[in-house]
Amino acid sequence: MGTLKGNPKNAGSQTAVGMVLAGARYLSERMPRAATLVLLLACGAAVAQRTDLRTFSLEQGLPSARISAVCEDPDGFLWVATDEGAARSDGTHFRTIGRGEGLPSQHVTALHCAPDGRVWLGMRNGAVAVWERGVARPWGPMPATGAVRGFATDASGTIWAALAGGLVRLVPSGGEAVPLPTGTARINAMVRMPDGALVVGTDSGLVVRRDGRWVIAGAEAELPDRRITALFADSLGLVVGTPVGYRLLDPRLQRLDPAASPTRGTLLPLHDQRVQCVLRTRHGDLWLGTPAGIAHVSTRNGVPILRIITERNGLGHDLVRCLLEDRSGTVWAGTAFGGLSQFTSDAFLHFTEQDGLRSQIVSAIHRSGTNELWLGSVGGGLARWDEQGLRLFAEPEGLADPFVLCLADGPDDALVVGTATQGLFRRAGERFVHVVPGPPGRVNTLLHDDEGRLWAGTDGGLWGDPGDGHLMHVDGPRPAVTGIASGGDTVWVSTGEGLFRLPTRRVPWRLEPVPGPPVAMSNVVRDSKGNLWIGTEENGLYRLHGTRWDSLGTAGGMGSATGLRSPTVELVLLDAYENVWVGTRRGIDLLQLDMLQEQVLEVDHYGTEEGFIGVETFRNACLLDRDSTLWFGTVRGATRYDPRRVREDPAEPRTHLTDVLLFFERADWRAWCDSLGDDGLPLGLRLPPDHNHLTFAFTGISLAYPEKVRYRYMLEGHDPDWSPITATDRVTYSNLPPGDYAFLVMARNASGIWNTEPVRFAFTIRPPLWRTWPFLAGCAVVLALLLWAVVKLRERRLLREQHRLERMVEERTRELAAEKHRSEELLLNILPEATANELKEKGEAQARSHAACTVLFSDFQGFTAISGESEPTGIVADLDRFFRAFDRITDTHGLEKIKTIGDAYMCAAGVPEASPTHALDAVLTALEMLDAVDRINAGRLREGRAPWAIRIGLHSGPLIAGVVGEKKFAYDIWGDTVNLASRLEGLSEAGRINISAATYALVQQFVDVSPRGPLAVKGKGEVQMFFVDRLQATWSADVAGRVPNTELLAWRAGHLATSPA
Repeated sequence: MGTLKGNPKNAGSQTAVGMVLAGARYLSERMPRAATLVLLLACGAAVAQRTDLRTFSLEQGLPSARISAVCEDPDGFLWVATDEGAARSDGTHFRTIGRGEGLPSQHVTALHCAPDGRVWLGMRNGAVAVWERGVARPWGPMPATGAVRGFATDASGTIWAALAGGLVRLVPSGGEAVPLPTGTARINAMVRMPDGALVVGTDSGLVVRRDGRWVIAGAEAELPDRRITALFADSLGLVVGTPVGYRLLDPRLQRLDPAASPTRGTLLPLHDQRVQCVLRTRHGDLWLGTPAGIAHVSTRNGVPILRIITERNGLGHDLVRCLLEDRSGTVWAGTAFGGLSQFTSDAFLHFTEQDGLRSQIVSAIHRSGTNELWLGSVGGGLARWDEQGLRLFAEPEGLADPFVLCLADGPDDALVVGTATQGLFRRAGERFVHVVPGPPGRVNTLLHDDEGRLWAGTDGGLWGDPGDGHLMHVDGPRPAVTGIASGGDTVWVSTGEGLFRLPTRRVPWRLEPVPGPPVAMSNVVRDSKGNLWIGTEENGLYRLHGTRWDSLGTAGGMGSATGLRSPTVELVLLDAYENVWVGTRRGIDLLQLDMLQEQVLEVDHYGTEEGFIGVETFRNACLLDRDSTLWFGTVRGATRYDPRRVREDPAEPRTHLTDVLLFFERADWRAWCDSLGDDGLPLGLRLPPDHNHLTFAFTGISLAYPEKVRYRYMLEGHDPDWSPITATDRVTYSNLPPGDYAFLVMARNASGIWNTEPVRFAFTIRPPLWRTWPFLAGCAVVLALLLWAVVKLRERRLLREQHRLERMVEERTRELAAEKHRSEELLLNILPEATANELKEKGEAQARSHAACTVLFSDFQGFTAISGESEPTGIVADLDRFFRAFDRITDTHGLEKIKTIGDAYMCAAGVPEASPTHALDAVLTALEMLDAVDRINAGRLREGRAPWAIRIGLHSGPLIAGVVGEKKFAYDIWGDTVNLASRLEGLSEAGRINISAATYALVQQFVDVSPRGPLAVKGKGEVQMFFVDRLQATWSADVAGRVPNTELLAWRAGHLATSPA
């Protein structure tokens, strides 16, 4: 057995306990309940010495661990003075500012963040520098000597520097020495009062400047020592530090009324009375920095509580030189050799071996029915914490096995202890006795259910109390039990082989497996909705709702995109709001759930940065205490977390755009901007079109919890909306098109406070020359001129065509006038005009040779079979329908119909009149014939009749044309060209136009073809043939490519008009 009484390591704890007991006795006569509450809270602060302290030193980026001063500038940056230069931080990164950045000396002893944004730096050698617009520069010669102790800004904006050898008023040319009533007494501190008065602390007392005069003050204050070592001013007055303690003065610099003092006028029992620095927070807490640590005085329910914070509590070093409260309420302490320490809140209290535990691995936590807190450890036995302090229990007290794994109250409210090797022990007074009979060996978990029964989970199965106060082994499977939960008449058991249940109303008791994932489970808890939350050893967290299993792993789940930090779950705990806390081997994760406990809204991670003492939690070592605080056991001690004491940060983050990169590199923006801002970023930036790859770096300064700052951003002119909330502090945009843009970014602190207005950075990407308005206007003018020229050219062509047509009309009119007889008209209908005229004039017509003609043959595939199946009159009617259409087509394209033989149709282009476009005319005729056949066949199909398939063949070359015989004149053509055209038709396919190489050579610029290669032709050998697929797209007016567009018709008309008569 042992307690902390008399332990020199815990002298600070005893001091706190003594003060609290005195306060409690004072309250007990008037408010007994309040006194008890304050006593319990204070004991927590006294014994649990490790608090939520973070230390920053060289490893975190500081240039030195020797801190002299600290301040916060208007932009939210934290400034730290060290003997190796100054450091500027946004809470996560430190930037060193030394000689290389313009300081006259490396040893910085004083800092002052002026309201105008400038930062003043004082050196040990008496030099002064100012940081302005991102540059440090020395500030003239100083008339006084010694280290700079401090700065202050008076009501007129003048900067005053306190050097050890005298007071200096800073002017543009340097400094002016100002004599003080204390003569040559060394100056140690200087502050400005809220009313604008300046107060200087010297080795000979206080000096105050009012109405332009310096006078000695503080004689009435009964200062404990004339030597002033530290000053702090606020609306409540002045806090004065001396080598023998401190004093609180009112705004008139008179001693503060004891009733207004947080200690009610009682002197604090400081370990070291030499006060080096002082601070009074906005909540009224008093912080005193001494060579022996920090004395923190706060009040709860009117009772003062003193806490001594030293290296043993996590402070960087005991010698504290400076203190600061930032905008968020976080307190910073600069130490002589231990760097910078940050105190955020007292939501976390820690128990370790330094506080008396025999082992730092806390494996079990339990609050007994008698309000005692019990901590079980691995190898260290038990520790009990109550108002008397901490007491340890191990083998001398009957606890034979010091490896404690679980704790619970027994049926008689006696504490029951589960151990690693020797089963159960029960508390009897101040000793422990072995429970026999009972489960042997390792006991992993204990549960005292709502019906007063005790359950024990072991490596050999489940044990339970049937009601007689003794434990019996439950029948059925005997897996290693890792967790127990009860609800109604069912006990739920997590095991290494999955989930089991035990219906307690059914006897004999027997474990039953629950259908579900066959994974090794580590623990199970049940919420008020009846959900079971089950941790596993490698598969994250499961939730059983009725018969439905949901899971949450490292990749997310249950409606959340974020997941657990580790798939190995060691503990699951429900807080007072039934949010789920999951302890893993990489910290603790908080699952914030919706009102129905169904969806995970957010997963927050807690580790050492958030205040937990250890990252790896221990199996089932957790507790929801009666005051809603949470306890967690880790491999480095126990942590108490009180959500009510988490400090809220009411100040919005100070958001800054820290850098703009061009193609991931810093650029010289001066060639493309109007000017550079104080932060070095360009103003009025206008970039060339090929400089369109930008990266924006930004920061949101919230010094309390910088790791919890979140951002959202948007590029106006590019992004349709704000980005999702992210922790990323930079974003890249590539291939931005020309236009006007504005990058906007907002930050949110740990308390959910967003910036009121986003930070905005506007810029422009200029368009290329060909997208500028002058260039486009010039192009429009040129285009208009070209269009005008085309219109004029077309008008000329149309006019020429009109004249040609008029001449043709006149010729036809003259011919019709001359040909008055019907016989002459019939003759013209049968024969070509030239032939008919020759017959009229001579009585006969001679055959003529034509050098360039194209002959078209067509027939219907399978016509013999069709004619055999149909009536003759029907066949004739059908042929008439097709041939009438062909007649119209040949007339349209200027072809001469030669004759029809059965289903064959023959026509020719270039006879009897030569035509330079004979091949094109024949191809256009063939394409239109295909289109006509398709239309007629479509009608036949609607009538339920079979379609006719046409084949067409074309060949170009010379031929002879004329009239033979004396009766029934017939105009005919002869020659090899005609024969080959007939062969090409015979070798064509249904619905295709087969042309020869000669014809293709004349029309290749107008049509798309499919080469067929050389094919054998009877009597001709091999002949190159092509299928005409369609008119080329540039000459086609329809999708199928069968109808010529206006351009092709104009081209044809132009060639006809310019050809010789």
